[in-house]
Amino acid sequence: MKNKTLAVSLGLICGIISVMYLSELIKIIAAHFFINGEVTIIFHGLKLDVILPVGTMNSFFAIAAVTITPFAACILFIEVSFLGLNKTSNDHIRSSIIIFQLINIGYIIFAAFMGIISVLLPFSFATDWTRFLNDESLSENQKLVFMFFILILLLAYINVLTKRIRKAIPIINKK
Repeated sequence: MKNKTLAVSLGLICGIISVMYLSELIKIIAAHFFINGEVTIIFHGLKLDVILPVGTMNSFFAIAAVTITPFAACILFIEVSFLGLNKTSNDHIRSSIIIFQLINIGYIIFAAFMGIISVLLPFSFATDWTRFLNDESLSENQKLVFMFFILILLLAYINVLTKRIRKAIPIINKK
């Protein structure tokens, strides 16, 4: 019982740290290399948040690439954790890795839908997506097509991931 609780706790803690801090640190590094201007780093509660400068100094693709960086970081974390999942046979370690992956998948889903909602309802709250797309002076249809494209890519990836995770979950024998 103690090992199971420790495994679940370790997976949760590692997943939360990767989502709240590591993905944003990778975004800071990407912004340092690709963005002209001052990048603002703030804490919203416990979450690290990076505010990108938007304007005419930066290209559409540079800002888009940096805005997508947290998603790419979570995908990288998931794929690297699959390497560890395939190498280990210990059920407790496998459980920790699967929980870590589920936290990252949950972040991808949550952030994608929050981005879409913030674009659909631009006066509700500000996200990187709204700041980025509003500054690019795109029409509403272009914004929706862009977000729809991002959503389709992420959902296709998550569909593939769920199949891979189902194969990795050990079958629990009922006694």
